[in-house]
Amino acid sequence: MDTRQVADLLARTGLFGVLDQVTREEIAESAIQYTLGKGQTVFVQDEMGDRLFVVAAGGVKLYLRSQQGEIVELVRHWPPAVFGELALLDGGPRSASAETVEPTVLVAIAREKLIHILRSDARAVDALLCSLGDIVRRTTRQMADLVFLDLQGRLARKLIELGSAEGDGGTGGRRVTQTELANMVGGVRQTVNLALRALQDRGYIRMNGGSVEILKLDGLRRRAGE
Repeated sequence: MDTRQVADLLARTGLFGVLDQVTREEIAESAIQYTLGKGQTVFVQDEMGDRLFVVAAGGVKLYLRSQQGEIVELVRHWPPAVFGELALLDGGPRSASAETVEPTVLVAIAREKLIHILRSDARAVDALLCSLGDIVRRTTRQMADLVFLDLQGRLARKLIELGSAEGDGGTGGRRVTQTELANMVGGVRQTVNLALRALQDRGYIRMNGGSVEILKLDGLRRRAGE
């Protein structure tokens, strides 16, 4: 992408969309673009963070890994999402790992550039606070789900979320394996398979190979306690 295309990408984000075009083009000129294949690491939990990323194409998952190798997936980001901003506030370590889930193009913006923008434009500060608020709300919701919802309820909510991100009422365009679903909802593949079949038996979804089609969104929402 050229400078104008990167600036247009930034204009679609909540964090940089509040800035004027001249400022966005200034940021775009200093940005670095990365083209990554599926399954490549963007950054690793606990390493120091010195840049944030904007998803230009493809997708990225953020996840936590225990010392025993267990994985909990936190969120998936699609264009034009911004991620990795948390560590930039104090230059501290990453709170999670990031990995591509399909061939992906990322735009990286250095911490120094972001700090400069924050110091010179109050609108950017407000936008960053909104972004951090979204992170806190998402984390709180995930904690509540683990405490108050059973596996089927957590799975129903995750399918709603994935279907909304896909925009076609299902997860067919971007396939998600049962192991990945298990990592998202805090279960294991075998129990997730049983939960999916139970939702299918109720007529809420239809499983077709590696994809899941949502048939009754209201039913999933009731099962998720929404």
